[in-house]
Amino acid sequence: MTAALADTIAEVLRPVVGGELPVRLVVWDGSETGPSGAPVVRLNSPDAIRRLLWAPGELGAAQAYVTGELDVDGDLNATLEHLWKVVRDRGLSGIRPTPDQLARVGR
Repeated sequence: MTAALADTIAEVLRPVVGGELPVRLVVWDGSETGPSGAPVVRLNSPDAIRRLLWAPGELGAAQAYVTGELDVDGDLNATLEHLWKVVRDRGLSGIRPTPDQLARVGR
């Protein structure tokens, strides 16, 4: 049995986000993962992953959002506040994915 795409993406992102996903991730194939009560982030295209991994942080997320590759259910401002709190609490400033992590997403 193969893992759902959302679970595979979450596994690759765990080291980048310093642990479990802080959001509920819904992926273009319909699979989802992450805490059920967390804000919902929808990755509508594989291009969203590319943008988020090649330009981690605000730039990649903003590019994916304005192109429609990434959506947020509900209040965007509340989701951003939640994510910035997680970034502060986990000390994630400046963390970038390794080449191995990038390669695993591309498989």
